[in-house]
Amino acid sequence: MKKLVSIVLVLMLLLSLAACGGPDTPSDEGTPSGDNGASTSDQKDKTDDAGGEKIKLSGTQLGYNDDQIAAAEAKEEGLTPHDEYYIAVRKTIEEEYPNYEVEYLDWGWAETLDQKQRAAITAGDPPSVVAGETFMPTYANSGILEPLPQDIVDAVNPSFLIKDKNGVPMAVAHKASIFMLFYNKKLLADAGLDPEAEIKTWEDWQNAARTVTEKGNGEVWGGGIPTFPHFGGSLRATPFFRQKGTDFGGGSEINLTDPKVIETLEFIREMNAYFPAGLGNNADEGPLWEAFEKTQNIAFAVNGSWQAAGAERNNMDWGVAPLPLPEGGQIGNCMVGAVYVGVPKDAKNKEDAFNLIRAQLKEENLKIWLEETVCVPLKSIIDNESLYADNPTLKVAMEAFREGTYTGLTTFDKNDAQIWEIINTKVLARVTMTNDPIDQICAEAQKEIEGLLK
Repeated sequence: MKKLVSIVLVLMLLLSLAACGGPDTPSDEGTPSGDNGASTSDQKDKTDDAGGEKIKLSGTQLGYNDDQIAAAEAKEEGLTPHDEYYIAVRKTIEEEYPNYEVEYLDWGWAETLDQKQRAAITAGDPPSVVAGETFMPTYANSGILEPLPQDIVDAVNPSFLIKDKNGVPMAVAHKASIFMLFYNKKLLADAGLDPEAEIKTWEDWQNAARTVTEKGNGEVWGGGIPTFPHFGGSLRATPFFRQKGTDFGGGSEINLTDPKVIETLEFIREMNAYFPAGLGNNADEGPLWEAFEKTQNIAFAVNGSWQAAGAERNNMDWGVAPLPLPEGGQIGNCMVGAVYVGVPKDAKNKEDAFNLIRAQLKEENLKIWLEETVCVPLKSIIDNESLYADNPTLKVAMEAFREGTYTGLTTFDKNDAQIWEIINTKVLARVTMTNDPIDQICAEAQKEIEGLLK
């Protein structure tokens, strides 16, 4: 009898030890099925619904927090599509993932957001979802992000993905655009031009801008290619380099002395003459868009698809066309206005974090952006022309996405931010703010940037 009791006690002890192993127990089978790359160490932070505890998550550019919702609802003009989208994403998360406790972080945008996210990543406590635009390719190439699950990759148009150096998708944009040429039909007609005539080439555009400027007598201008001394300038200039089959470089190379780069900069300088002095290269973009939309004394604007909404709000008689091409050029463009999101490698509960991105990519939520004439990533929306049949701007943009793949700005292996500062201020802005020889401008910047790439 004593022997039997001893055996029972031993069995009970073994069962107890096995039960205590839980999700921390190593598995010979590796990543759990359906976890899309989340490691087993992540699972110890998750709790069963029956336990009553919430899975804690956080994200930037994810959804509106309480203060943002209150501010949006207090607007006299009512909610914008921007407001509606972020409120809808939060609602989706609350309804579909009631066991999540999400902190909706408002960390600003651009450099401010990048600095805060990098500080959190360096401290080992990143948000569950990080976001950004021009710096997200650097995150992807630096090993900061977790690869996207295949279901997300399969659902979206490839232009909306950021891939690492090995071609692995690491981040996805829930909205974006490419550049198009918007124009004021009334100003063209006033200058004696046919507002319905197609502007297909650089020469067509230059001739029309010159005519409007000459007949405008210092009050009305044709407009050119903005060279704002920041990413607003480099984003709008990049498509024209790509149309020539070139770019600023990328990786460990800088390409400023390429004759095609110099030719494109010469065209940008020529077109700048059709802006009022200082407007196209102002550090503040606002005055240019005010002149095009509200004052309506600029005939042409290079902007993303959202420009249509601004033109409509200001009762402009406007049109839109694909960017004109140089002689012998190729279709080229640049992703702009993208809000890319990804999950950091060091984030906890990574599969749950990807569920937050899935909420952002839900079709009914993304359709809200169409109201603002903004492009969205889902193939199911891009391929369904009936959803935007009455929107000429989206028709142009969505057709471009169906027929080609576009990327954002090129990235450099070292000192990416410093290199772009030089391109923005010492190349693009200098080309339009001085009469210095363009080959000299490019040679000096080339030498300076080469030093940063060593």
